[in-house]
Amino acid sequence: MSHAHREPTFRLRLDPWSAEYDASIQLSPEQPPPEVDSSVEGRAWTAVRPAGGAPSGPVAFVDGVRRIEHRLLLEGGASPLYGLLGSYAVGAAVLAGEARIEHTEVQRIVCAGGGVALEPFLAPLPGNGHRLLFSPETVAENTPAAPLQGLQNAMRRREAALAEALAEEGALTFLDGPLSFVSSPDAAVVGLVKRLVRTYLDPGAFELVPRLGVGERTPLFLIRHAREPRYSWYARIAAGRPIDASLAGIVRSETSAELPLARVAVLADVSTALLPSLASDSLRDARAPQNLHPVGALERELRRRLGDAPLVRRAIEAELHRGAAA
Repeated sequence: MSHAHREPTFRLRLDPWSAEYDASIQLSPEQPPPEVDSSVEGRAWTAVRPAGGAPSGPVAFVDGVRRIEHRLLLEGGASPLYGLLGSYAVGAAVLAGEARIEHTEVQRIVCAGGGVALEPFLAPLPGNGHRLLFSPETVAENTPAAPLQGLQNAMRRREAALAEALAEEGALTFLDGPLSFVSSPDAAVVGLVKRLVRTYLDPGAFELVPRLGVGERTPLFLIRHAREPRYSWYARIAAGRPIDASLAGIVRSETSAELPLARVAVLADVSTALLPSLASDSLRDARAPQNLHPVGALERELRRRLGDAPLVRRAIEAELHRGAAA
């Protein structure tokens, strides 16, 4: 007697981020596992619920936004080079009694692949005499995606420098994303990673993560990168809807492993207790709940400061027309 093969029963659950963004959960079982020590905190591998309490000083959230103004093809050499004209803005949302947007700056770059450094590009805005300065950046690769990576890296370097400066001033400082561009190993900056792309933990340890309650974290674990070891932890900052994936509302945080372990444990406890009160909702933010309210407000202000995109594009095109007619 033969039996028909039965496929496992799957439950359909949603990634709550708007479909216009990349998915918030992109875990791949094919990635090689990193070397991780999950015993560094010396506690049982169970959920940690820190006591509440407001941070003792200001809290700063550092982030940036970027925009491609025009893609370029640079002709005249042995083969065309890919490039772009792009803008980025960075700043901080600072909570100190009240919420304020501070330390904002706008930078514009002309980036070329193939290791070519171009001359600065000036685009006069019509009517007011103001000129947009695009400073040169270069990337070694000559691919269509390489100039965008150059724009992204330039923005991330400025974000990291601002986060280090605010942490040095004594603020509890969160940098949106991993700490890849933070140059000072003893900077007390918390990298807040809202898109999950690696599990870091073995399957048995990772089973704890979707079971975390709001305001709970995993014990600390040490990610032993060859160059830049990190202490890290997962925490739940919001509860998902019944139709959402079990990892909705989970973020991963990281700090430099050069910090004293006791200091990292305090940062983990304070941030785990604080962040649920700042989680966004889907009515206000397409990347809720991980994109925190202060970060969403900062991003909106930074996009405003980039200026009117059609006006910038027209200024660039007018300058290119002048150059072509010369």
